[in-house]
Amino acid sequence: MNHRIMRMLVACSMTGTVAACGASTGDTASSADDSVIKVAVIPPSSGALAQFGSDTAKGWRYAVEEVNRKGGVDGHKIELVEMDTDATPATTLRAAREAVLKKGAKFIGGVMTSTEHGALNRQLAGMNALSFNSLGKDDALTGKDCVANAFRVVQSNTMDVNALAGTLKNLPGDRWAIQAVDYSTGHTAAKVFKAAATKAGKKVVLEQFAPLNTTEFGSYITKLKSSDADALFAVEYGADGVAFVNQAVQFDLPAEFKAVLGFNMVSEPLFKAMGDKIVGFYNNVGYDVKADNALNKSFVDGFEKKYKETPYYVEADAYLAAQTLFAGIEKAGSGDPAKVRAALEDLSFDSIVGKVTLRGADHQLIRPSHLGQVEKAGSGLAFKTIATAQGTDTSPQADPACKL
Repeated sequence: MNHRIMRMLVACSMTGTVAACGASTGDTASSADDSVIKVAVIPPSSGALAQFGSDTAKGWRYAVEEVNRKGGVDGHKIELVEMDTDATPATTLRAAREAVLKKGAKFIGGVMTSTEHGALNRQLAGMNALSFNSLGKDDALTGKDCVANAFRVVQSNTMDVNALAGTLKNLPGDRWAIQAVDYSTGHTAAKVFKAAATKAGKKVVLEQFAPLNTTEFGSYITKLKSSDADALFAVEYGADGVAFVNQAVQFDLPAEFKAVLGFNMVSEPLFKAMGDKIVGFYNNVGYDVKADNALNKSFVDGFEKKYKETPYYVEADAYLAAQTLFAGIEKAGSGDPAKVRAALEDLSFDSIVGKVTLRGADHQLIRPSHLGQVEKAGSGLAFKTIATAQGTDTSPQADPACKL
């Protein structure tokens, strides 16, 4: 018993937290079954991103249930540790520490915003945990803010905008306005789009940014209407995107534009809320549900049978993050984070988006991007794929600022 108490005190001094060393039993990593690998999933359950948070958890759950039915990964069962956050860095970090230090998780998924990922990345080494980012697109996460324990499976802003840039010259409109969310992803997307527009011979006549969770866009719409723009690039997410679109239609704003191009603004779970008013809108499409490969067909069929709905990019990218983790565990022959990290360096594997490679220089997954246009499909809406760009064409060289 004395030895056990001593080990707990040492653990306390290393973590610097009393909560991690309380008298409660059953939650500590030391009591975990070594044959089980725990993954923390920490999506938001409130605010503008709540729908995306719920769907992220759904994608992880489906991946874990599927792999466990097949016997697990490398003989290990996978167990999810589901935590809750409001998408603020402080809350997310508290949830991550609890999941790792008290509940025994070794890997983290489901964190949503780039701001959260930036804060989490700085803590990963101290927690001896790996993060799998399926949502945060800010370029800095694989640039100056990269860390050895973080992997990104979703496209970066630059990858997606580069995919759009290849077709931008063919989209109607010469004078573009930018309406974006006022945090890192919005600013980075606006910067990259502006450079792409200039290269395509277009002009950006207005840039403006609204805080996350904005509900009243009247003043922003007024400036857009007086900007002399004939096309719009909009980076508004979730409930913010719904509010912006609905209010813009009230002001007849879309009718003044030859093209409305959304960046993650128009997505399948929001089709009902936005309605037919978005028919004709363009949007980047990170995941093609109709991709013609065996793994994707199996995923879509199984997901539809279980949930009675077709998966879209948030659920699919969460599933892809799980696929990436499982591929690393399989190659490493271990659930040890250090061994999994080493196994993932420059690893190529088959996935629901085709053959992909996790670039060792910055831990960015190299994968395709798509441009879609909203069209009527039966009694609902769907994306028609306008163009596809391969990851090898859209991915910039690894940022020299990334020091792993």
